[in-house]
This record gives sequence, structure tokens and C-alpha cells, in this order.
Amino acid sequence: MRPLTCPICRKPVVPYETGGNRFFPFCSERCRQVDLLRWSKGQYAIIDELTPERLVEELEEQGRLDELGPEE
Repeated sequence: MRPLTCPICRKPVVPYETGGNRFFPFCSERCRQVDLLRWSKGQYAIIDELTPERLVEELEEQGRLDELGPEE
């Protein structure tokens, strides 16, 4: 599995549940605020409806399907 990185600065991060920081998926409060600012300025956009099938397809393409966990 690939290491998780902050989506803003790309520093490694550890999920809070496994002893990481409380800002996950960000490495810090600063990166969390940068992300919020980008959303508020309209720099991000969701352009497609994300169906469960589409999610599986996207994760397969990225090689990250195992991050979903077992199916229930």
C-alpha cells in the first residue's frame, strides 16, 4: 500500500485512528485551511456523480481498491 500524503504539501501523514494527527488527511492546521480556502474560492469542483460502481472503477485505476476494505 502506498504511504498516505497530505493533499496540499505532500508530507507523509498517519490517520488519526492509528496514532496520527487530528488534521488528517492533512498534515497540519495550515494545510487544512489552505484546502478550505481553495474550496471557498471555487478552485475545486465535483463534476460527476460518484456512484459506487464509479468509485470502484476509479480506485482500481489508481491501484487503491484495497483501501476500501472488505465488502459487507
